[in-house]
Amino acid sequence: MERFVVSARKYRPQTFVTVVGQQHITTTLKNSIKNNHLAQAFLFCGPRGVGKTTCARILAKTINCFNRTADTEACDECDSCKSFNSGQSLNVFELDAASNNSVEDIRNLIDQVRFAPQLGSFKVYIIDEVHMLSASAFNAFLKTLEEPPKHAIFILATTEKHKIIPTILSRCQIFDFNRIRLDDISNHLAYIAKTEGITAEAEALRIIAQKADGGLRDACSMFDQMVSFGGTTLTYKTVIENLHVLDYDYYFKITDAINKLDSSNVLLTFNEIINNGFDGHHFIAGLGEHIRNILVCKDQATVQLLEVSEDVKKKYLQQAQECGMQFLLKALGIINRCDVSYKSAKNQRLQVEIALLQMSYLNAAPVEAEKKNDDSQNVVQQPVSTAKKEPLTAQKTNVLAEETPQYKKTDKPVTSFKDLNLTSGFRLGQAKQVVQQSAVTEEVPVKEIPAVQNEEVTLEKFRLAAAAYARDKNKMQITALLRAEMITRMDDEIAIIEIENLSQRESFEPFRQEFLDSIRKFCTNNTINFRFEEKKQDGTTKKAYSPIERFEAMIEKNPLLKDLKSRLDMELDY
Repeated sequence: MERFVVSARKYRPQTFVTVVGQQHITTTLKNSIKNNHLAQAFLFCGPRGVGKTTCARILAKTINCFNRTADTEACDECDSCKSFNSGQSLNVFELDAASNNSVEDIRNLIDQVRFAPQLGSFKVYIIDEVHMLSASAFNAFLKTLEEPPKHAIFILATTEKHKIIPTILSRCQIFDFNRIRLDDISNHLAYIAKTEGITAEAEALRIIAQKADGGLRDACSMFDQMVSFGGTTLTYKTVIENLHVLDYDYYFKITDAINKLDSSNVLLTFNEIINNGFDGHHFIAGLGEHIRNILVCKDQATVQLLEVSEDVKKKYLQQAQECGMQFLLKALGIINRCDVSYKSAKNQRLQVEIALLQMSYLNAAPVEAEKKNDDSQNVVQQPVSTAKKEPLTAQKTNVLAEETPQYKKTDKPVTSFKDLNLTSGFRLGQAKQVVQQSAVTEEVPVKEIPAVQNEEVTLEKFRLAAAAYARDKNKMQITALLRAEMITRMDDEIAIIEIENLSQRESFEPFRQEFLDSIRKFCTNNTINFRFEEKKQDGTTKKAYSPIERFEAMIEKNPLLKDLKSRLDMELDY
């Protein structure tokens, strides 16, 4: 029985041209070989399964080939290439730094570097997972890495570039490998399937590529797993069942139900997803990706960001026409909040269901608003009198007199705010109402209400009003200022409040207008006012003592304080 070889090894690239998705790396390496500008140390870094070790081996094979092609590729026919293909080349050494990370391992490697190659021009040392080397091993490797023999080339490979010390990084040419694009992985899997005689649906291969997350080795492993399950036929349904991938149709179905305000169908579909064994967090993350895909389909310039098959792309374009931009943005916000709070929630399923219900009613608000607009239009369109309209005069604005007694009557027609002759207490909203009344027809009866007269305010009445305000506010600084003895007299409808100092006045300023409105309402007088006056001294002034004078006064009362000061060697603070 022939031994099975996994696809990742069987179809591993052997030349630069067959490397998948890393053209920027392979082109640079080929030009370096062609122009004889090879560095003595390379650092290949990037995610797992993207071709770092593969490119290192191809580079080692190509630089020792005796008959390179015009395209700077290995010939696969010379003795050096044959020995490399059979795994018997003495010019290539591979070291796994994960299991050989001590100083002794690096010293043994350095001892081998001194010997010249037996076949070919270079000896290549490939150190995989180099970030696993200890700090002592790195330091032991520095000198050799900086000044190696002319025949030695070091290729370091790592998935965690940030763990490598800066002194190593500065001695290497650094090549950053990218995650392999979805289309490149799908095309490579299609090539493998065709070579192996396997019938595979394009969407099935794309799901595998998507699940691999940019790693070609992972994609090949999943491909072998699917072939072992489904045989020579690989279908979309087989892949999503075995890779535990949520079907696109679920997301399209839920989004349609949300658009139709069908919250019951949304919850039932989510329940079906849970019963199929899918995690709620996995679902909400997938729904966010789905809404994002719809969003990029709203603009033809961003449709290219959609990495799906043509059939699925048509579904996205159709659904994008049914979804509003505002709905999509709000839905993404709800999904993001659910994603963040999912792990900390005690009832995680409820967390997702709440998010789904919130999205289900995002489109409900515009419908209700439209209904209100229709109702308002019906009110506006009711028949009105076509009688001749006349300008509104002051007699017709007496209807406002009870609410706004500060309005002054005039027989002049009202055409603007300036014609109203308003006092300071008249508010802008009331002024607008007066001007708008100019459209009232004569058929509408207007009730004549006489203007309210200002009542006389005595000192006692003002004191009662101030006491009522102080009780209502219950604040110390107000109560202290509004005591009856502080309000001394009335000066032509202006109450005089005596204060000790200016700081009392400043503390009262935030309540000034509120207090004045309360007084005017209590006294039924819109012209009453008040002012503060600083209390006059009786001719005597209090002296401000210095610290020394205060201490001397204290000594007169208690002579022992002077002795205490001397014993403690105290000094007065000036």
